[in-house]
Amino acid sequence: MKPPKIELLLLVLLLAIGLVPRMWGINTNLQIHFDQGLHAVGIWRIWHDRGISFLGHQTDTLGIYHGPLYYWLMTPAYFFGRGDPVWGSVFQILLDAVGIFFLASVAKKLWDFKTALFSVILYAFSYGYASYARWLSNVTPTFPLSSIFLWCAYALFQGRVAFLPWSLLTASAITQMNGAIGVFLYPVVLFLFLVSPARTRLNFKIVSASVFAFIMPHSPLLLFELLNRYPVTRAVLNINSAGSAGVSFSARIIMYNVRTLLTELMHLTSYPFYLPTIFLFISGVILLLLRFRHPAYKFLSIFIFAFFISLSFYQRGAIGFFLVPLFLVFTLLFARVLVLLPRFLGLILLLLLLVVNFYHWRYFLIPHRNLTPIGTANLITAGDRKNIVDWIYRTANGRSFAFWIYTIPYFLDEPWIYYFWWYGQPKYGYQPVSTGGFNSADLPPSTLVFVIYEPDDNRPDLLTAWHSRVKEQFGPTEASFISNDARVELH
Repeated sequence: MKPPKIELLLLVLLLAIGLVPRMWGINTNLQIHFDQGLHAVGIWRIWHDRGISFLGHQTDTLGIYHGPLYYWLMTPAYFFGRGDPVWGSVFQILLDAVGIFFLASVAKKLWDFKTALFSVILYAFSYGYASYARWLSNVTPTFPLSSIFLWCAYALFQGRVAFLPWSLLTASAITQMNGAIGVFLYPVVLFLFLVSPARTRLNFKIVSASVFAFIMPHSPLLLFELLNRYPVTRAVLNINSAGSAGVSFSARIIMYNVRTLLTELMHLTSYPFYLPTIFLFISGVILLLLRFRHPAYKFLSIFIFAFFISLSFYQRGAIGFFLVPLFLVFTLLFARVLVLLPRFLGLILLLLLLVVNFYHWRYFLIPHRNLTPIGTANLITAGDRKNIVDWIYRTANGRSFAFWIYTIPYFLDEPWIYYFWWYGQPKYGYQPVSTGGFNSADLPPSTLVFVIYEPDDNRPDLLTAWHSRVKEQFGPTEASFISNDARVELH
């Protein structure tokens, strides 16, 4: 049954409010860093070279690669935006907004519309959720996909066996976006299936559809494996020899993951104050224990247990974004706690959370390094990269030039390379000179040399040594320009 018009209007209004921090200044404040540069370069090659990629870029575990699904999803947005990453970010933000309706639908199915409304309020106003939505990465689409997965998983838990293929399809799609998030959803599907009436309703049609749904998102990677003698499979089989990336299980890992979860929930709910989040978390866990026999609480308990325990077999421990599906589950649970509190207390706590999050919206009004969940202390936005490229071309004034880059972890060469490709060349009509190495002898005569760098507070000695080498090879600085933490010099 469709929701009443007033309910839909309230959700749309909250969605519109939530788009303000997600969209504000995105055309200039969008931050393009390591992964984002790799993604953009990969998408550019699909678009311009007409080549279909069957593999994404490598993860931080040797031999393990992301799937190509994210590249394929984002290619149309980059195409219509003529390569502008801002279009990709807007597309992801709109996808994220769609997930709000699935989140509300699950909350209403579990309990009532009031809980759904509180869930959407927490999501729409959250400083942390808005930061994730603005993060142009393969993590961001897992938020709406996780909302859809949650919706399908609850239908499966209710005994609707037709949702087994849909649950596996969304879990596999999330895995192809980011395996560190999606692979832990398979135990969730298994546990929910085993405790639901759906396990007695299997037939050949459902089994066939489930196998197909599970494999389909993985098929590009499987094809790559067949054509290249199974490099990813061999890496997965050898994962235990990959140091901290292996499989293990201990109390230390569990406690580490609990602290990571609480920290992330604080960022999403009551940053920078832990106390409101701790109160909601403990209250939510007590609620799950006391009302476990109620289908809604039983569903959430199984979801949390299956995901968290399977994640705790990962020896390294969770990085914050590994827990994306649990973010949504705890948002539902926190909303339910607020609804069940005495009315005055619940409204006061909700108002406190809104004020705290709204206060941090100021970070979205001006460029700030806290605009994305992962990065460094440096601030380099899309506007800064355009400013640097413009300054280089204006200074070169039609003459050939080359550039070298000093980058720190997570801010590597690809973002700068991409901005010369899509922004500099169309605007100024030519590309920088290709170089074979960090040596003046590799350059054609009369070629200008620009060096691009950023502060390195962690290893200033490396930056000093790099500057010394630049001066040795190309002479003293003749001109310079700074845009936030992006810096360039002409030598």
